[in-house]
Amino acid sequence: MRVKLTLGFALLFFMASCAPLKPLAPERRIPSDTQQGRSRPVDPGIVQNITGIDSWDKVLSPWLGTPYLLGGTTKNGVDCSGFVSGVYMEKEGMSIPRTSAEEFKIGKAVAKHDLNIGDLVFFGDNLKVSHVGIYVGNGNFIHASTSLGVTVTPLSDSYWVPRYIGARRYL
Repeated sequence: MRVKLTLGFALLFFMASCAPLKPLAPERRIPSDTQQGRSRPVDPGIVQNITGIDSWDKVLSPWLGTPYLLGGTTKNGVDCSGFVSGVYMEKEGMSIPRTSAEEFKIGKAVAKHDLNIGDLVFFGDNLKVSHVGIYVGNGNFIHASTSLGVTVTPLSDSYWVPRYIGARRYL
């Protein structure tokens, strides 16, 4: 019984690490990825200009449109922290924690005005981290949205501004 409770608690903690904030954010997509407001996978052979840096765009483009899946870690379905850890493993061969709360604990703190492409941006309520994305330049971040899947959203979006907690640099 104790093992089941411990395992159940661990699973609950893992699943809650990237839980959607309510209400769901009204988000924007890169125009070429929009089809009647619904997420759709992007042809992995097409590299989209997300950051303007070829090495980043080649890794990020195939993720665009990947559906949101709580606990997911692949291009078949992913949550926010699974997306971030997957991108870092794919691009840098770097293993980072699997939950947004743990990801926030490490790395170098970065001021919002000093963000570089690849920095992780964190969101939540009252300093409790519940969402993470990757800064892609020009005031935008890419993340696994519960409603749109992997998408690009402005940091200035009225939903995300009050929920911004901070950023961390891993590179």
